[in-house]
Amino acid sequence: MTKYEKLFEPVTFSNGVKAQNRFMLAPMCDDSAENGQVTEQQLEYMKTRAANVGIAVTGYAYVNDSGDQVPGQLSVAHDKDINGLAKLATVMKAGGAKAILQLSHAGRGAGGSVAKGYRVYAPSKLPFPWLDYDVDEMTTADIEQVIRDYAQATKRAIAAGFDGIEIHNCNHDLLQQFFSASANHRIDEWGGSREKRMALPLAIQRAVKRVIAESGNANFILGWRISPQEKHGDEIGYDVDDMFAQTKRVAELGIDYLNISLNLSADYSNSVRPSYDVKVKGTDKSFPEYYRAALRGYCPIYIGSNVLTADDALAAVTDAEGVYVGRELLMDPDFVQKIAKDRPEEIVNTTTIEKLKAVGLPDGFVDNYADKDGSTRVVSYRNGIPLPGLD
Repeated sequence: MTKYEKLFEPVTFSNGVKAQNRFMLAPMCDDSAENGQVTEQQLEYMKTRAANVGIAVTGYAYVNDSGDQVPGQLSVAHDKDINGLAKLATVMKAGGAKAILQLSHAGRGAGGSVAKGYRVYAPSKLPFPWLDYDVDEMTTADIEQVIRDYAQATKRAIAAGFDGIEIHNCNHDLLQQFFSASANHRIDEWGGSREKRMALPLAIQRAVKRVIAESGNANFILGWRISPQEKHGDEIGYDVDDMFAQTKRVAELGIDYLNISLNLSADYSNSVRPSYDVKVKGTDKSFPEYYRAALRGYCPIYIGSNVLTADDALAAVTDAEGVYVGRELLMDPDFVQKIAKDRPEEIVNTTTIEKLKAVGLPDGFVDNYADKDGSTRVVSYRNGIPLPGLD
């Protein structure tokens, strides 16, 4: 028995499916798809990083052509995407991990769609001074089409052989924009009150659950990722209680796990850059403890952020069933294996651009980290998710 044995206990999802351990490969876009299509570099990268985890989640895959956040993002918008995604699912599952395709729509943040000449839209037409392109207000027809697009994307994920999907309801994507009082100024059934602002995420959840039920695959996993709060200075898009209310509704409809994303547009009690152990402001509760009460019956929770050592991973599962690991698996793809073999002192938790190339990060990923000021990037990983050792 080792100190870290708990990390290698299985996690049982709400539908009864088990993951082989408590580790999740966190969803990260690698900037390396070609016109949305899976590349050989991505296959090798995902095979290596998913090899020893319990559950592996892709970077976000856009559900229609207006939802592409960054050049190099995966597509699940067309049937032609299925063959490449099937190869991706196969390599992700090779080491025993459950392979999850994350479904997303960037809304106003769809810079990748702009670059390809597609129309971009958001819940409301508001000033977005940080954007250098026009953003339309969505019509009712646009909203209804997005719901259908999530359903179709789920069908493609099933056809490609994934073990499940994760709905990206966080990090300023379209679903979060609809829930945010800052971004959603609508006065119809899709905006206004908190209940109406959560209408789109719930409608998408119902749509994908219908597809899963119709597939007859009772083992297909539905994960749900949230940002607990949205705050921009003194302006609050929503607070932890608002997201608690939404998560309670989501849990009533049914999910198989909850993934809590800790981002920077929020107000945490004891951290500038949030970590897995941060407390909900004004309480002594961790985020898993706080959101546990919103869940109906048993539903595993994954938490992460700043998990760079074996001890970090172990501490993260104090209040959660699972721990997601992102940056550390970029730097050291053998992170989980080294813990399993009780060799935590060998873990590499600092890096250089040369080292990132040596451990098989795709070129797009490496190029993003090599971009020191982030000025040429829709999303700057060096600034947004910095790696220790990069100046």
